[in-house]
Amino acid sequence: MLNEVSDSSIRAIEELKRRVDADALRRAVEVLDGAGSIHVVGYNHASWIARYLFFGLTQLGCRCHRIASPADAARQYVSALDADDLVVAICFSGDDDSAVQVASAARAREVPTLAFVHSAEHPLAGVSRHFVAIPTSPARRFQPSAAHMVFAQALLAALEARRAERV
Repeated sequence: MLNEVSDSSIRAIEELKRRVDADALRRAVEVLDGAGSIHVVGYNHASWIARYLFFGLTQLGCRCHRIASPADAARQYVSALDADDLVVAICFSGDDDSAVQVASAARAREVPTLAFVHSAEHPLAGVSRHFVAIPTSPARRFQPSAAHMVFAQALLAALEARRAERV
């Protein structure tokens, strides 16, 4: 089983390298870099990536908050944000629509949203100003998280490099 999961993770990372749009990644870094404060939300499977992004963004000195409350409370939280803020919403195929609800509330307040989803057809992509599609493996109960984590690490490394260029 270890070999099977490892091989599946390697295939997912290779697919990530082939399919993620470099321009979308660049725009995501620009949006993150330009935000006054960043508010990261992700539920269920996506909560792991949301926690990692929150940790990495705070390590880079970003003014960052993690929205971990249920969708109803998170929508109220978003009602206090404005156009200088950024909501980073993460949702993958097996997740419920909580992140979509939060992003919709942000959109109603004209708060920019950067979404990380498994495809451009995901409802979260439709309600977000910016999105990056991160391909997933065929549906399995326990999807490998390696590609999602590699993407998060690449995003943080690119943001760090962008900030270093300005110094």
